[in-house]
Amino acid sequence: MPIDPNTVLEEAASGRLVLVCGKHNYTAARKRKNATVAIPPTPNGCKLCWEVYYLTDLALTPPAKRQERLDELEEVIHHAIEFEQKGQFDFVPDVNPTIRYHKDAADDITGQDKHVIITDSEEVN
Repeated sequence: MPIDPNTVLEEAASGRLVLVCGKHNYTAARKRKNATVAIPPTPNGCKLCWEVYYLTDLALTPPAKRQERLDELEEVIHHAIEFEQKGQFDFVPDVNPTIRYHKDAADDITGQDKHVIITDSEEVN
């Protein structure tokens, strides 16, 4: 029986299904105060870790915004290819990244700005 992608996305978004990389036990979904968010994996080159991340990210994106998110990701890929072909791609992953973000700057479901910005950072490793 084939797996319905929409069912997987619905189950992952609800928290009834957690996607895991079987090699590294990586899960992208992290519970925060107000919502569950997708946190990128450690840059170890594992294809399965990144599949877990992107599927979780897509599942946590509201259904009405999923196509927009996919379009954004496709644009990033096209730009990366262009930079690589021009010899301008100089991305080197940071093995100990610090992610800076704005807590509660936008509603997680509607995406509307709440006009409350608290700058914070988090050590990933």
